[in-house]
Amino acid sequence: MRTAKKWIYAKPFVGEPTLENFELVEETVPELRDGEFMIRAMYLSVDPYMRIYTLSSPTGNTMIGGQVGEVIESRNPAFPVGAYAFAQVGWRTVSVCDPAAFETRKPYVLPELGDLSPSLGMGALGTVGNTAYFGFLEICKPQPGETVVVSGAAGAVGSLVGQIAKLKGCRVIGIAGTREKCAWLAELGFDGAINYREECVEEALRRHAPDGIDCYFDNVGGATSETVRGQMRPRGRISVCGTISMYNGAPVRVTDPQRDFVTKQLTQEGFSVHRWTDRWFEGIEQNLRWIREGKLRVRETVTVGFEHMPRAFIEMMAGGNVGKAVKMRFPWCQLVRRGYATDTPAVARKWIYAKAFKGEPTAGNFRLETEPLPATLREGEFLAAAEYLSVDPYMRPYMLAYPEGSLMIGGQIARVTASANARFPVGAAVCGQFGWRTHTVCDPSRLEKDRPYVLPDFGTLPTSLGLGVLGMPGNTAYFGLLELCQPKAGETVVVSGAAGAVGSAVGQIAKIRGCRAIGIAGTDAKCAWLQQTLGFDGAINYKRGEVSAELRRLAPDGIDCYFDNVGGPITEAVVKQMNLYGRIAVCGTISNYNSAAVKVTDPQRQFVFKQLRMEGFVVWRWNDRWLEGIAANLRWIREGRLAYEETVTEGFERMPDAFIDMLRGGNTGKAVVKV
Repeated sequence: MRTAKKWIYAKPFVGEPTLENFELVEETVPELRDGEFMIRAMYLSVDPYMRIYTLSSPTGNTMIGGQVGEVIESRNPAFPVGAYAFAQVGWRTVSVCDPAAFETRKPYVLPELGDLSPSLGMGALGTVGNTAYFGFLEICKPQPGETVVVSGAAGAVGSLVGQIAKLKGCRVIGIAGTREKCAWLAELGFDGAINYREECVEEALRRHAPDGIDCYFDNVGGATSETVRGQMRPRGRISVCGTISMYNGAPVRVTDPQRDFVTKQLTQEGFSVHRWTDRWFEGIEQNLRWIREGKLRVRETVTVGFEHMPRAFIEMMAGGNVGKAVKMRFPWCQLVRRGYATDTPAVARKWIYAKAFKGEPTAGNFRLETEPLPATLREGEFLAAAEYLSVDPYMRPYMLAYPEGSLMIGGQIARVTASANARFPVGAAVCGQFGWRTHTVCDPSRLEKDRPYVLPDFGTLPTSLGLGVLGMPGNTAYFGLLELCQPKAGETVVVSGAAGAVGSAVGQIAKIRGCRAIGIAGTDAKCAWLQQTLGFDGAINYKRGEVSAELRRLAPDGIDCYFDNVGGPITEAVVKQMNLYGRIAVCGTISNYNSAAVKVTDPQRQFVFKQLRMEGFVVWRWNDRWLEGIAANLRWIREGRLAYEETVTEGFERMPDAFIDMLRGGNTGKAVVKV
């Protein structure tokens, strides 16, 4: 009868691990049964994930982890004696394995490595290498010429990610914690390296990546990731692999990233590499090929002696290892101010952004002006008189990019009163991004984006819906939910800002798709409307301060999809209750519109362990499918499956009042102003 040594989790981790957290014990190794094999450890892995994953294990359990060993006895023909195998059997010297007993992370025989060390089966040719290969290529999807930033870049995963990025034609910047590590990154071919302990990361990133960052492979979280996100380019992709900044302590507080996700349409996705178990050897074979071709360099930090396992783990957690162990401006219409002939007013009225917003907008931020309207139209132009104007939450942050004296931005439904453009005949109702003005002369051919369009036939429905459920808010709900969250029948969908123009449509579309819908709003009356009129399965009044408890009551099995209009503490509460592979569509940042971004608990752990995906968006992404969304929503309205409500303010002179009231949550459904 054989005996084996093993390290057990003797005392719960509090802060950094110490030798007191571990205990070395012996155990008897059982005789083999059919289908089993016995493996003797040759190399054992110490990895950052062990610190946090072990917290869910009771004390007395064997420390978790993988090892490469030699098969010394076998009653399983797939694991012959003498073969080198990888197995997740923990910190132990001899183990008995039955591959059929493993639901995931099944043991396997290493491929032929030639003169390479079998230890690579735990590193570049195992979990570590596949984490870099799949986590980077599948989630970041890098393109040649893009800029990639890697945190924890001198570690086993990070060093491979940077090299793979170079193989894909990218520019690579690594972040590490010592001069020696940064020098090694330069040897690996990184284009830049930042020592976060000696340099200002924000300034160094601006120096190394003056045009911004396209992809971020995040092993760290915390302040480093907050800084990187702030310099990402539009449509940037973030792969969340680890949470090193939080392994030895509580999650840190970071600035709510909501605004960046919306304005830059960023995508962030956490993952576990075992998602790609069915492609496991694809990654190993590709990394092996690159190593043999000299394109992928590997370094290992090796500690000799099973009795030194805890010390190797502690040093790795302390960073002792190398290797294994542009202001964005919204593209509003550039309007042509010509004239027109006919008996129309001689002037247009318009609201000006008179004073920059600080906190909640007030009447003092706006100024009403007039401007003359010339007498003739040029070929291709038309004149439109506003009938309904939209007030929307996005206007608050987007106007910050505009100088004082600019026209207030926004959409309107207008009636064509004169035209020199056959596509916009007199009498047609048009939707255009004309801003807060009563009359507009427009030549659509001069606009690169957001061109006006003639409304489809709404029948007896009011044209104001072209600003709501049959316009931009409706398409925001339609595309944002269906394209990003991709809800499946039976799933649970949570919507914040649920009584607004977008949120109310999102919840109903979720119901149409067979989902349970839970809305979060700010009054009992709104919550009643969501349930009694719109058919939401549950509604939460967040002002009562019981969001987490109410979510547990209404969604006891967790949340699959979250349509986020708000950010801040509400989003923090929702994310904590999301299910594995949950999807988050980030539409708005209402909690931050009237103040600086709030601090929230860094959600890094949730993204890694639950493999969540979060993507911010602007609805104009789907311009080429615009009428598809309108047609679907119109059909659902006519079928009685999509209800709507409008909060209508009368009078152009009350535009600021309607805007301020909307930001305070005074509206139910879409807020519009009738001229």
